[in-house]
Amino acid sequence: MKQRLQWEIASKIPNRRRLLFLGRVGLAVAVLWALKRLVHDLHLDVLRIDPLFIALILSTLVLLTVLLQGVLSDFRESERLPAEAATILEMLSLELLAIPAHNSQAQISQHRRSVTSLAEALLDWLLAKIPTTQLHQAYQDCFRQTVAATVLLDEQPMLQGRLMQQLESLLRIVNRINTIRETSFVASVYWLAWLGTALICAGLIFTQLNSPLESNVFMIVVSFILLFLVYLISDLDNPFGFNDVNSAEDVCLDPLLHCIQRLRLAPQIFNQ
Repeated sequence: MKQRLQWEIASKIPNRRRLLFLGRVGLAVAVLWALKRLVHDLHLDVLRIDPLFIALILSTLVLLTVLLQGVLSDFRESERLPAEAATILEMLSLELLAIPAHNSQAQISQHRRSVTSLAEALLDWLLAKIPTTQLHQAYQDCFRQTVAATVLLDEQPMLQGRLMQQLESLLRIVNRINTIRETSFVASVYWLAWLGTALICAGLIFTQLNSPLESNVFMIVVSFILLFLVYLISDLDNPFGFNDVNSAEDVCLDPLLHCIQRLRLAPQIFNQ
């Protein structure tokens, strides 16, 4: 169990994935450059840059900018969800630990372990190690244990209701994360972005400027920017793609990781 928590998710693995991400974009640009050299050797680069082609490039960049703004707004929302879930889980555990202060006969060790198990299941689910059904099983077990804990709070309706509200808020976060993972931005807009990028790259292959060097530099710069944006938007569309080796930008799960470590130490802290 401890070994799987040694991964500092926010800082180490994504750097390697970012390098692979840049490598894939660079490889695609290299393929386009090779095709352009072949077209030039065959004297097929007969197109010229005109205002219509410039307008196509600008309109595609505007479309990609709109798409990037949309996925970035979802990404910023997703960044808050692991920290909010960690806060709820830790507060739920601390409130369970406080039950003996209201009922000296209460034994809450089993109830608190269910919270720790739920936190670990949530982390495994985000890392795609377990299916959603298994996470819901852990949630239902924690729910049953929490309901049993509320019985120990005799004549404390506010505290009982607070425990249930914590679980409700956590379920809302889980459902929101699942929705973000399973749905993507408007598919037709994605297709249009890919189509525009493909048309521009194809046009650049058959375009000749004043010299081959100018043509190659212009094609490499424009195609790299467009392909980089398209791949980046596709990656940001799923901020929880930890199981996807092609995903370079994911939200930080360190708050949840540190929460699990604190949950394991909670009884020792409470007894000090």
